[in-house]
This record gives sequence, structure tokens and C-alpha cells, in this order.
Amino acid sequence: MTDEQKALRDAVRGVLRRHGSPAAEDGRSAAPPPHDATLWEALVEVGVPALAWAEDDGGVGAGITDLAVVATELGRARLQVPLAETLVAGTIVGRLATDETRREILGALSEGSALPLPALDEPLRRWSPTPTDVTATEGPDSWTLSGTKAPVRYAPAATHLVVSAATPDGSGLFLVERPEVATEEVVLDGTPATRLGEGPEADRVLREALSLGAVLLCHEAVGAMDEALRLTSDYLNTREQFGVPLAHFQTLTQRAADMYVELELARSSALYAAMTADDEPEDVDTVLRTRVVVDRAARHIGREAIQLHGGIGVTAEYAVGHLAARLADITRTWGDSRTHLSDLATRIADHGSVDVLA
Repeated sequence: MTDEQKALRDAVRGVLRRHGSPAAEDGRSAAPPPHDATLWEALVEVGVPALAWAEDDGGVGAGITDLAVVATELGRARLQVPLAETLVAGTIVGRLATDETRREILGALSEGSALPLPALDEPLRRWSPTPTDVTATEGPDSWTLSGTKAPVRYAPAATHLVVSAATPDGSGLFLVERPEVATEEVVLDGTPATRLGEGPEADRVLREALSLGAVLLCHEAVGAMDEALRLTSDYLNTREQFGVPLAHFQTLTQRAADMYVELELARSSALYAAMTADDEPEDVDTVLRTRVVVDRAARHIGREAIQLHGGIGVTAEYAVGHLAARLADITRTWGDSRTHLSDLATRIADHGSVDVLA
């Protein structure tokens, strides 16, 4: 990391120590907490939401690697804020909205007065970026949306929603302002909306925006895995059985070593994905491959951390179970490993073959 990134990491750690939610600190609630306005405001003060946007849009003009530093610390601290979600929504707005709308929303997001979120998932179906339940209808002066999006994390706190919807000509992305939502289920019934984009261009932007958000999810997972391994290592070194620490049992230390290997592979992959996203944001395939690697490591480390802790691993008073729950959540956000591999397989013909013996 650069000196600036180390300073950012230290600043975020300080914020998380001071403003961490009590539910996360004592480890008594495994459910995702509601939007913590106080914590988010503290992150705004150190400039976190402004990192991804150009200075002309009210941002700092940093990069995904800087946001990845923040995401890693959030994962380690077991705290959740809409960092990846605002990156997805903001990227879509930044690339498809008018100049006036882009500057207004991204500037307000950087200042903490706006919270745009993506509304992409639809109930009772596997993840797909192609909408079916929500439909868009063009009227004389504007568009309206009807249907249901769920779950939409942090929806009650949203000031804007970026909604995917089916149109007569395919699918499109729409902006809903000031949504009145009380739960994570967003019900649209003739809701006025502004069209951001439609057709292949909108599909491309959505894929790239989700790819950038997925990079942050990967780094949050790395932070959570790092903390889970630390807790497991401490437990093995302090918990005694038959008069000796558990770390003296070779089978247990070998399993912890396997966790370490998986973590370092996931960390390297996530760092490479972040650097690639900064240089080539259109390179979606690299992020998909990274998600497969990170998802596999997250499942392995989450399970092993609980197993090596024994019964205490699943108690509400201990952190490791909540880390494993968050890792399981990340591996199913915007698709799972099967989804990512299927997506990669559709483009396998685009790659040439190599004769390794030639």
C-alpha cells in the first residue's frame, strides 16, 4: 500500500472503533443491521464515499484500490455500510445520467446528503441482471415502473434507487427519486422514473458497475476471513484439552494452515482484481474469476472457523459465527460461484488455445 492508503486505513480503523454499532461490537445480532447513519456520516467526514468520483463531480478522484482498503477494514470489523451498493448505483448514474443529474447526485453522495442504491434483485428467482418482474411503461411525458424488487439492502435509507426494468425493447435502467420504502422490499406501482439507459449500452454499464461493486465485496470478504483466521488461531493457542493447548494437535494446526493458504490466495486475487478495475474497468472476466476464488475461500474458512471453535463458534456471543454468516451472504450477493462460472463459460470461445508442449 502507498503511504496515502495506509493513512486512509488508519483513519477508517479509528472511525470504526469510535462509531461501531453496539450490535456488531458485542456480536449478539447476526442479521444485517439497518443503515447506521452515524457511522456513514463519520465515513463521509474522512471522504470515503467521495473516493470513486471525479473532482468535477464533487469527488476526490481516487480509485478502486483505495475503496478496497476501506472494504477490507469493514469486513475485519464486522460492520456493514452501503459502500459497494453506492459504488454500483453511482457508477451507473455517472455513466448514463445527464451531466446535471450526475453532478447533483454524485456531489450529494460525496457530501453525505444523498444515498443512491441499486434495486436489481427480484423475489423468488435466482440472481440475474436481466429484469422480468419489474416493467417500465413510457407515458406522454415520463416513464413509470411497476413490480417488486427484493431484497434491496438499506432501502429505507435510500434517497434514489437505480432500478432495472423490462421495457418493450429489452431492458433498461431507471432512476427513482425519493422512494418511500419501509422495508427491503420495494413495491413499485406506476412509480414515476427517469430513464437512464436502455438496450446493449445499459447492459454493458450494469455489468461493469456490478463488477466494480464485486471487487469491494471480495475485499470485505478478505477482511472477514482475516479476522476469522485470527480468532481461530488465538482460540487454538489458548483453549486447552487433555492439559495442552489445542494448537499442539497436528491435525488442527494443519487445518488452520489450509485456512491461511486459502486466505492468501484470496487476498492476492482480490488485490489483482482491484488493480485491474482501476486500469481496465471493462475487464469483467477478471473480477468474475476472482469472485470464484474468493467465494471458495470464504466457504472453506467460514466452515473451518466454526468447526475449530466447536460449540462456541455458533453462539450469539462470539464473533466467528457472525463472520461466517457475513461470508455466506457475500458469496450469494449478485450471483454465486455457479452464476459466475456460467457467465464465464458463455465467452470461452473468445479465448484462444495454448499448446503447453509446443
